[in-house]
Amino acid sequence: MSNISYRFDGSTGYGQLPDGTVFMFDRDKFDAISSYNWYRNYNDPEKLLYITNRFGKKLHDYLVDCPKGLEVDHINLNTLDNRMCNLRIVTHQQNQCNQPVQKNNTSGVSGVSYYPPRKKYRARIKIGQHEIHLGYYEAFEQAVQARNVGMECMFGEYGRYNDVPDAPDWLRRNVTEKCSRFAELSICEAFSIGRAQSA
Repeated sequence: MSNISYRFDGSTGYGQLPDGTVFMFDRDKFDAISSYNWYRNYNDPEKLLYITNRFGKKLHDYLVDCPKGLEVDHINLNTLDNRMCNLRIVTHQQNQCNQPVQKNNTSGVSGVSYYPPRKKYRARIKIGQHEIHLGYYEAFEQAVQARNVGMECMFGEYGRYNDVPDAPDWLRRNVTEKCSRFAELSICEAFSIGRAQSA
């Protein structure tokens, strides 16, 4: 008998652990998980939380047939949301693109910081072991826009974007040019195709 209490709301299922933790899944996947007892993978609520069985296998591994060498990414970063619309198969590098802001970040936006020597905001992204400098900007919002454009060029759909207005054309051109020097590292197929067509 399972240690989980289940309920359904339309096509979404909810499982509740004995400690009150609730996870989501698609109703049509219920048979794949219902015969197991499920647990939190650790006791520290500040760390990334996965639901696992007693063998240490994660819940999403029962829902997605992930080939060896690839990983399952939770698109919205909520590891308790195991609905298929929130899961995708990715490479490790693609998975690393979709990360929350680190705790030591002071600006609230990954890759954007204030640079006192110039009294401007600096934007940058990192891909592999390469850091791409995206420019210095008078306004914080411009630096965030630059970061979004850089993510779009290098990471496409796998990037984590910030909620700011679209970048003005001059800024988009500037950042795209900076990223084009690293096009071979891009995991965004559209950027690579665009470079090949313009060559």
